[in-house]
Amino acid sequence: MNLTDFKNRNIKYDWKTIFVGINENYFSKKAISDYAVESMENGDENEFAWGIPIEDLNKVMLEIKDIYFPQLDENSAFLIAENRKLRFVCLSKIKEECKEDNELLNKIAEFYENHHYPEDMLGFINYMPQEVPTTIADMVKRFEEFLKLEKDIVNSYS
Repeated sequence: MNLTDFKNRNIKYDWKTIFVGINENYFSKKAISDYAVESMENGDENEFAWGIPIEDLNKVMLEIKDIYFPQLDENSAFLIAENRKLRFVCLSKIKEECKEDNELLNKIAEFYENHHYPEDMLGFINYMPQEVPTTIADMVKRFEEFLKLEKDIVNSYS
């Protein structure tokens, strides 16, 4: 995933998004440089535009936290909002890229496993027992409804 995925969906992002996105493995460290260059083009000076050696990533992440949100609380509303934005963009991208329902459900299940098993996704995880008899089409429909609701929530953050 990259910043273009956010632009294509008209989802706002900032240093908090980059910070959370890297911590939660949505972005590579390249997102720091990409956003820094974007910021510089908009008149904001920062030191992160020139690339980051991999061994400096932890140091840079601490600098970003200290500069842009020093009062970070693990359960803060902004962390929840940023995670939700990142999840929405990632799942939207998965939906766009998958042509078959089975492939889509497999990719969603992979996302689910890699992102702390979000409980609100259980209704469309293909290997999880469902409360009622369920078809592939039912799970895809639940996923699409979920994505629509998530889009509304994410748009309310803007």
